[in-house]
Formats: sequence, C-alpha cells, structure tokens
Amino acid sequence: MWTGTPKHPTGGFEYELAHALAKHFGLAHVKVRVIPFAKLVQGHLGDADLALSDMTPTAEREQVLDFTGPYLAATPAALVRAGQSVPDLHAAQALTWAVGRSTTLLKFLNDTIQPSSSTLLTSSQHETTEAVERHKVDAGLLDLPIASAIARASGGKLHVAGQFELNDDVAAALPSGSDNVDAVDTAIRRFEADGTLSDLAQRWLGLSVNGISDDQVPLIRTES
Repeated sequence: MWTGTPKHPTGGFEYELAHALAKHFGLAHVKVRVIPFAKLVQGHLGDADLALSDMTPTAEREQVLDFTGPYLAATPAALVRAGQSVPDLHAAQALTWAVGRSTTLLKFLNDTIQPSSSTLLTSSQHETTEAVERHKVDAGLLDLPIASAIARASGGKLHVAGQFELNDDVAAALPSGSDNVDAVDTAIRRFEADGTLSDLAQRWLGLSVNGISDDQVPLIRTES
C-alpha cells in the first residue's frame, strides 16, 4: 500500500518497507517505478530491481518472476460502505462485486464465493475502491491488509465487513534469475524477527504482521 501520488509517494507499508530495504543494503535513494499490476504479474518490471505490490506468488507467476518468502499475511476481504454487513457466504453471494482482473482474488471469487450477479473487473485497487464508493457495486474483494488501510483512510465511509479463510500471503517479486533474491529474502526475514514488519503493519494497515486486525475482522466461512 502506497500513499501520495505515483510521482510523489509519501508513505505506506510498501513505501516504508522499500526504504528499510534500501537502508539495510546501504543505498542512498529509492527510485519508484509505477507499473500496472497486469504487467508486473507477467514479469515486466521495467528497469526496477524489486516489486512491492501486494503480489501473491503462484506457480504461473513463478515462471516469469522470482519471489521472496512472504512479508505480510493476507486473506481475501470484503470492502463495503459503512453500515453494510456480510454475515455469511449466502449474503456474500447475493452482493455485486468488484475485483482486480489480474489478481488471484478473481479466481477465489468465481470458484468459492460464486456471486449470483456479474462481476465488475478492475485494473487497480483504486478502481475497485471507487466502484464501492460510487455505488457501482456492493463490495470490493481485496487482500485484508489493503482493505484495512483503505477503510482506515476513508474517514468512516468504508469498512471491512469480513475476511475469507484463504492463504493469499504477499511477497516481494524480482526479475526472473535475479542474483538478489536470497539477499532480499534474508533482509525480510530479519525485519520479521526484529519487529520492523510488525511495526510497519500496525502503523500503516492497522494489522499485525500475521494479519490479525485490532478489531478482529469477522471470518466469513465458505464451508458448512
């Protein structure tokens, strides 16, 4: 999660993680490259050395990218407008949804939630959020850390109604064949051990690094 604008990022979990990695490796600057998520998952990082973009490793993505171990636990979560609830799977199925077309969440929505209405496919987390805000859909399916951060920044207009039980953990991606994978992975493990990841997650996402919300986001069960 990044705050600010693409040309002038000002904060956010991944922003601060990038700076922590730069400091760890003795780098003076962090240069941000904004690349559409659909291109990232196809292995197109441009001239970037590292992608921090709420990306879950999959067998398909591992054919074109190298991944570190996870740096943040994540589950699919329902972002809705204030006052709405999603108490169970039946209620979730009755909603209209927005979800990123290039995300692992789309398959989960289609295969597990199986909504009764057609789904709005988006190109970014911003588009998904905007669809919820503008009443184009009832809910947006996002990873819990992202949904939590968006809800916190909405001034009470949005909230996370529930999370689904699925491991969708987020990892850093590097160009396929990169010589830096082990070094970055080791640094992330160090940040996990010394509390850096936990502190960043609590500050920017309102979550522990293990994905447990301060408000204990309800679990929406998909099996009886």
